[in-house]
Amino acid sequence: MEGFIPSLRARLSPSSKVLQDNTTSEFKSSLARWSDIDVRVPYAIVQAASEQDIVATVQGAVKAGIPFVPASGGHSPWSTIGQEGIVIDLSRYKGVSLHPETNEATVKGGTLMKEVEVALHPHERFAAVGNGNTVGVIPYYLGGGISIYTPLIGFGSDNLIAAKLVNAKGELVHVSETENPELLWALRGAGQFFGLVTEITIKTYPYSLLGNKGGQRICGTYVFLPHQIDQVCAAVETVIQNDRYASAGHFMVMQAPPELKQQVLFVAPQVFCSSEEAAKIFQPLVDVGTLQQAIVPSTFEKHSDQLDWVCAKGDFKRFTQNGLPDWNRENIKKLAQLHAELVENCPDAARSGYNIEWHSPRKPQGGPETAFGHGSVDYWLNVLSWYTDAKNHGYVDAMNKKAQGATRAGTDEADFVSYTNTSRDDPLGYRYKGTERIAKLRELKAKHDPTGVFTKQLL
Repeated sequence: MEGFIPSLRARLSPSSKVLQDNTTSEFKSSLARWSDIDVRVPYAIVQAASEQDIVATVQGAVKAGIPFVPASGGHSPWSTIGQEGIVIDLSRYKGVSLHPETNEATVKGGTLMKEVEVALHPHERFAAVGNGNTVGVIPYYLGGGISIYTPLIGFGSDNLIAAKLVNAKGELVHVSETENPELLWALRGAGQFFGLVTEITIKTYPYSLLGNKGGQRICGTYVFLPHQIDQVCAAVETVIQNDRYASAGHFMVMQAPPELKQQVLFVAPQVFCSSEEAAKIFQPLVDVGTLQQAIVPSTFEKHSDQLDWVCAKGDFKRFTQNGLPDWNRENIKKLAQLHAELVENCPDAARSGYNIEWHSPRKPQGGPETAFGHGSVDYWLNVLSWYTDAKNHGYVDAMNKKAQGATRAGTDEADFVSYTNTSRDDPLGYRYKGTERIAKLRELKAKHDPTGVFTKQLL
């Protein structure tokens, strides 16, 4: 390692940096992650400023047998490594270019969600994005890409058109429908296991598709008390089942702000239509009787501004997602009970929440075949764990598993679904549905990364 770093420095551009002193604020800032769970301190952090810098770093590391992990937004629990390896920090290599002739956008390595939203907004266009301004765009697309826009445009992986990646030999490879198409299939849902992707090209869409003149997202926010859960579930079902407009949204069991000190049910629906039509669709929620309510139109560049508080780095956080076969009211009621148990027994975890996300079943037809394999899933359990005391790791994880078990009640294990971007421990059969899909992924992994340079997954 000692000889590797000086030789690497000599190959990098002047704009790149290699950080080794882990006591400096610059090193600590680069190392900071969304969650402190299992964060390790690497031998060095390489902040590559260009695509060639990324290529040179991977080539050198592969030749020297030094393990590495990439990092963009710092939300991934797998963007950390110990003294045996290096982190390739992509934050110096970012940018978004919209191509007017095709309305496709090229996104560079370390670009974050907010940066894509801001870049596309002047052109009145949107794309699949996740709920978090500081989430890395490329890993989001490679891992599937669940989006509030899924009912209209599909998942992120459906919208991945082309990419460039550094492979296990340190070569820069172009990937598209005409160049290495088998790799494009794999990148659409399992791309993190096949190379370090330096840029992607994605589809974008006109604001007019959102169903109103202003090109706005029409979002509702409604807050209820726990004893109203049956009525609230029924009202949400009515919103989901409206047959005029596609919808998506979140039903959250969470702790109210500190001044209330109680559990609440927070419903955040979105429909793709006018504000007036949205108000009619959301009326069943109003009829239940709310603690708080609002309809908030907003444009694409403000997609996740309301969630900036969740993006804060540090503390112990974990985010998992499991696909569900349907909206099951009895299982959702169990979630509320488990959340109350969690907060009562572990007040340190009061910022945790259990959330059912839905996409009305109106996804566009005829999309590409992908490695993702969860295109038919319309409901997801999102579990956010958030606490500060390490002694609570075991209890919080146990409660998470109970929450997952509660929503999987009545489902055959063969039908269990784990979102590929939040789990590397669950069985492959949960993460990539279908024996043929898994066999194809294993075959491609053995061909393109037989020694596991980019993790041992699929080997």
